[in-house]
Amino acid sequence: MGQGPLRIYGNELADQLAKAAACNRDTRVSFNRIPKSTLYSEIEEVTQKWQKEWENCRKAAITKQFFSNVRHRVKLNINVNQNFTAMVTGHGQNRAFIHRFKIIEIATCPCNKGEQTIDHLLNQCTLLQTQRELLRNNFIKSGNWTVSKEELIMIHLKSFLIFTKSIKLNQF
Repeated sequence: MGQGPLRIYGNELADQLAKAAACNRDTRVSFNRIPKSTLYSEIEEVTQKWQKEWENCRKAAITKQFFSNVRHRVKLNINVNQNFTAMVTGHGQNRAFIHRFKIIEIATCPCNKGEQTIDHLLNQCTLLQTQRELLRNNFIKSGNWTVSKEELIMIHLKSFLIFTKSIKLNQF
């Protein structure tokens, strides 16, 4: 019981000091006294922890195919769009995802060549053949058509973003 009032007093004192520091424009900035090496070390530690949690997570199977490495993902500057997010998560307007929730009866793509999964859209859907050919042409300039979703992001991100912007998932 004796600690209760002390905690409250300690909290009140901390609040008062924080407010005073926030209102005082003459307060010296102290964060610039932390060595950069300490910051880099802490960032590295947090990134490693995040990577382990990402690897151990049982969800996000499709997203992990695109982004297996947290460090690489953080370095990317991606201007996402709705279709990009749908493609790298498997969520959104693809019929396989909607079918899982029993919103539609069948997951078959309107091209009738299989279930409308992310792999189908990337590799087989005849309705996206023109857009896929443009994407493939960009790959051929720098090598072969890749099958790895991670290479799609890490090496051909710009082309993949153009591809995702050019398709209209909600019309399927």
